[in-house]
Amino acid sequence: MKPINDAKTALIIIDVQNGFQHPTHWGTARSTPECEKNIALLLQAAREHNKKQGEGAGAASNTVVVCHIHHHSIHKDSVLHPDAQVQINGKLVKAVQPQSFARPEPGEAVFIKNVNSSFIGTELEAYLKSQGVRQLIIVGLTTDHCVSTTTRMANNLRIVSTISSTGEVDEGDIILVGDACATFAKGGFDAETVHRVNLASLNEEFAQVINTQDVLSVAFA
Repeated sequence: MKPINDAKTALIIIDVQNGFQHPTHWGTARSTPECEKNIALLLQAAREHNKKQGEGAGAASNTVVVCHIHHHSIHKDSVLHPDAQVQINGKLVKAVQPQSFARPEPGEAVFIKNVNSSFIGTELEAYLKSQGVRQLIIVGLTTDHCVSTTTRMANNLRIVSTISSTGEVDEGDIILVGDACATFAKGGFDAETVHRVNLASLNEEFAQVINTQDVLSVAFA
């Protein structure tokens, strides 16, 4: 992990949508209760940094590239279908809309997907490469599905890697923020076990799993 002034960085926020607040659809037990608070802290840090840098968001600037990924299922019975609604605080809202703390601001990119990977059927790969991104900070929902798939593909697609004319590879950095993603109990395993096993599988193979406070103190120092 590098300071964001030393490596062009993108914050990838995956599927932080109203549908995941459904009280029963995903199960009643979820991991990482601090997930949303930590995502909000990282998003706030990126936005505050960008305001200090000014408006320019190209590869030559030090701004953080903020990318919001939203899932729009093609299956009509899905809670994340574009027609689905969920009740939050006594009010019906669109399930695919972002949760209030993660609403995109002007200038932040939004990509719509309908599979687990944020790179399939979207322009995310081309966009990140066009911005000269060398470091990803990945957060969101859910650890074992869309977060895991996106992290693995970011590594396999060499999204942040460069290859010199002599064939030398600079891998860049993929940071998965372990306490800023979450999942649900499944397969007879409790939610924290599912979450931790998936993080362990990704760590040092596809990404560096790091907690929010360390990202804030090192990357956003």
